[in-house]
Amino acid sequence: MRLARGQPGQLAERLIRARALSTSGSVGEPLRLACAVLEHQLARSGTSTVTAAAALLAAAARAHAAAGRFPLLDVEVVLDPLLAELERGVLALSDRAPEPLAEVGRELAALPAGFRLDVMRTWADDLTLVDPRAGFWLQVAAGPMLELAATAIAVPGADLWQGAACPACGGPPQVSVIAERSGEFLGGSPRWLVCSRCATWWGYPRATCPACGEDDPTRLSPFQADGWPWVRVDGCGSCGGYTKTFDLRQDGARDVIPLIDDIASLALDLWAHAQGLHRPTVSLAGV
Repeated sequence: MRLARGQPGQLAERLIRARALSTSGSVGEPLRLACAVLEHQLARSGTSTVTAAAALLAAAARAHAAAGRFPLLDVEVVLDPLLAELERGVLALSDRAPEPLAEVGRELAALPAGFRLDVMRTWADDLTLVDPRAGFWLQVAAGPMLELAATAIAVPGADLWQGAACPACGGPPQVSVIAERSGEFLGGSPRWLVCSRCATWWGYPRATCPACGEDDPTRLSPFQADGWPWVRVDGCGSCGGYTKTFDLRQDGARDVIPLIDDIASLALDLWAHAQGLHRPTVSLAGV
């Protein structure tokens, strides 16, 4: 079983992978931005501010779990430290981000606190309602807290949670993953969705669109590029959404970390967009 790659809190492992891939041609620039983000998040994850906020999130999550309430992590309990982390993130990274992205970050940080709180609440409730460029900066700020908290809680099994949103924080999936070889589980190799906000993995049916729930195989179309046997685009003919799926069973996938290789396989996103497909999230590099 290969669930160790890319789990919540494994920022250092992701950074190593991003650095290794950052010399790769056309994706070098977005990967270098991802490296800068991860360096910042890794440094912040060891601070007392972030660890204390994560502890508050985890404590509230355990209460939610006992009451059967999902998602488990409630951003409302850490809004003040999140606003401070937002300012730190923009200050640390705006000169390393592309100017359109940096400009949105500066504008967001300059908003009155009340407006920033409203944006943060909206993003926590449904990140698709926030400009993806603003969402990038909110993710920079919130990621370390959410991931540290996620490491301290138990992910519910299929008997308790079967939704397409993350049971830990309510975020949409960034990618999906097939990690075990067929036969290790009854019914074949399971599929996991990976949260775009807290990196939690949870089980989800193989032949089902996470965006709309379509499960008619004639409406679901996979596309795989030559040279990348471990990643494909799963497009949905019903909603026009797509999910990028990483098959860690394939040869050559030994070092793949889905949230990082999502950026390295940007060419597949460009292909999907050219077909009129879309997904609600941006990567760690803001694309």
